[in-house]
Amino acid sequence: MAAQSADQFPTGDALATALAAIAAAAAKGPEALAGVNKALASVGQAGDASGATSLCDTSIVDDVPGGVSTTERDKDMPKIDGPYAHGKRFRIRVRERGKPAKVISFATEIDAKAEARRLRREIARQHGITVQQAINTYTDHMKKDRGLKDRSIETTVYRLTRLFGRAIDQPIATITPAKAKELYLGLTGAVDSRMNTLAEAKTFFQFAKARGMTPVHPLEGVKGEGRRHYGKAKLSRDEARKFLAKCLELAGSGREKQRVAAVAAAMPLVFGLRASEVTERQVRDLDDQGAILRVTRAKSRAGIRSLQVPDWFKPHLQALAANKQPHDLLVGHDRTWLHRHVGQICEAAGVPKVPTHGLRGTHSDLALVAASTPLAVSQALGHESVSTTFKHYADENLAEQNDHQRATAALVPN
Repeated sequence: MAAQSADQFPTGDALATALAAIAAAAAKGPEALAGVNKALASVGQAGDASGATSLCDTSIVDDVPGGVSTTERDKDMPKIDGPYAHGKRFRIRVRERGKPAKVISFATEIDAKAEARRLRREIARQHGITVQQAINTYTDHMKKDRGLKDRSIETTVYRLTRLFGRAIDQPIATITPAKAKELYLGLTGAVDSRMNTLAEAKTFFQFAKARGMTPVHPLEGVKGEGRRHYGKAKLSRDEARKFLAKCLELAGSGREKQRVAAVAAAMPLVFGLRASEVTERQVRDLDDQGAILRVTRAKSRAGIRSLQVPDWFKPHLQALAANKQPHDLLVGHDRTWLHRHVGQICEAAGVPKVPTHGLRGTHSDLALVAASTPLAVSQALGHESVSTTFKHYADENLAEQNDHQRATAALVPN
């Protein structure tokens, strides 16, 4: 391929010199390429001085319309500062790369805020930041800054994608409060699902507004419609005994797959574990010769805990860990697999079919019946507050009954 002459490159003498050096080095062989770094450095210095883009200034281009990276787009976008008080008036400042800042003065703060909102929306519209691009940036934030688990991030992205539908390719600045409410009211499904989606979307828009992607929070005033269903279907004490008996019966069978499924299904009832906490446990989490089961990663800090393994359940967990490496999974299956087997064992035991979380709730009730304090039960479940335990899992009346029994026992004469 013929080399282009320096006058064919309108980006400056330094760039032309560098390109000529590269072409010459390539023609002479590998030993001549040592001079290329020097040429590239001269381009970088010239670019820094002139503001022109240099060979060292490039960044990875995101898959966005026009091939412009998010970083480059953010740099080129005008920024709106304010409003802020200046004497008896209010100002906003428009900053644009390579241009002097422009200051606009207003008689009232209301007028200044209105103009700032209008300008931010116009900037976002012109630069084409779509809802999808904003979701992509939010996904990175959830993973890198907040450290959320992959499953939680996937759920959030699914909910946001479902909410926005065809509007996902629109500029985010064009999503007005009226449009956002229309999208929410268009959701179908259970009340809890719609309200969870609304909560996720509100957090997303808070992030987008803080990052300057949109001048307004269009869902800020939207309230969820319908009544949430708190609590999970649970088993009674007799039903829990039947369920556990069936699990232990199957765990003692000779079939490997059946044995693993039975032990995994029993774990939410025995330990009060979430489904993900069952499926994510590794061999190394079974500690102190099987006496302790550690939960090392959870939804919150309170979820990180160590649980006592009952003596009668130790052999079953140790059998799962046998012939495995420390970082191997105890169960080796996902949550869907666990949910399915919990349902199947409920049917086999002749008890109502409850979700895995229902077994976790049953565990909390049994702990309270055994006279554990609400705080102790809350900590065992990995909750940050007792209110969460009662709101979603345990029966608060059981705690009141235990309080009454403890109080009356203290009054019994010696």
